[in-house]
Amino acid sequence: MSNKKYTYRYPWLFGAVILWEIIFWAVYIFAIGSIGNSGKSTDSVMYKFPSAFNLSFVVAIIIGVYLFSIWRYNKSASQSSIRVVQSLLRPVSTMSSFLKYFFFRNAFVFLIIALAQPIYGKKKVSGTSESLELVVALDVSNSMNTKDISKDISRLDISKRALIQLINNLHGEKIGISLFANNAFVQLPLTRDYAAAKLFIQDIETNMISSQGTNITEALEVSVGMFSKEKTTKGIILVTDGENHEDNPDEILKEIKKSKIQLSVLGIGTKKGGLIPKNPHRPELGYKTNAIGKTIVSKLNPKFIQSIASKGGGNANISSSEFPNLSGLLTQINRMKRTKIDNLEFDIKEERFQIPLLISIVFWFAYLLWSKQYIGILDKMVKK
Repeated sequence: MSNKKYTYRYPWLFGAVILWEIIFWAVYIFAIGSIGNSGKSTDSVMYKFPSAFNLSFVVAIIIGVYLFSIWRYNKSASQSSIRVVQSLLRPVSTMSSFLKYFFFRNAFVFLIIALAQPIYGKKKVSGTSESLELVVALDVSNSMNTKDISKDISRLDISKRALIQLINNLHGEKIGISLFANNAFVQLPLTRDYAAAKLFIQDIETNMISSQGTNITEALEVSVGMFSKEKTTKGIILVTDGENHEDNPDEILKEIKKSKIQLSVLGIGTKKGGLIPKNPHRPELGYKTNAIGKTIVSKLNPKFIQSIASKGGGNANISSSEFPNLSGLLTQINRMKRTKIDNLEFDIKEERFQIPLLISIVFWFAYLLWSKQYIGILDKMVKK
């Protein structure tokens, strides 16, 4: 009696497995290429997570394990006597074995394609957009070189540190920077490029403006002029020690309040104050003196800072720390009423992972229905 019905047709299985891989990937590549060559840029297939295809090496492992197990089983069955084979083994079906592999393999491959999240075509969606524009007006007068908060770093350095911390907490808001002393200028127009903004901040020095003083009026006027004409929420963050103010900023503060521009003032320094170095990079040159030769002591002016915030309808925050606590300022920014732009329509690329995922699920259920160790309904139906 022959052992053939107890062994698989290995050459047929080997050829079928290899042939299916060639057919599958050839059809897949042809289909993807045909879509990409349709002449429409929106028809090209892209993948959100192409790294998922790295799992394709597991397919080779599945093929190797399957063919090796069949080869080892055949070898064991063919080397045994017919009596042993009849008592220990059951007749096998080459087609049934291949179909179980076929269903399992396809379920896994289509799952990989689904994980890569193919993107094909575009669809129109509607939504709501929120917008906020922030302008930082930074005091770069000589008094900002005072090291009253720390012996190691100046008020300006602490202010720059605070602004970088502020930018790190922004999420899509536009930010611009203006610098002022006795006059003011735009250093960075409104942008969402936070990396560029931080680079600009790091380069700020008090010698950028030769005419010294603290002209709050011009600082606010320049800041207001930086805003776009779009109907968006607008806010100004004024960073200063309040020293040596040149004039009365009441008029511009009234305009800011009337225009509903939200004002926040951050005061940097201490009430005790400190000396102003003649050259912040050469401390050996000594400190600034007044007309009669007396050393000038620069002190934080909290009353003036509070007055600016009050008249502008805003809020004031005072910091005398090397690492300013910006929680209050950030809370104010978050509470700023965003301007909502409704009924926006825009195109987004449409994800198509649902299709390969559904195919994967179908093949997986087919595998379960075919496998005896699970349900085996299909296998039983075929044998009947």
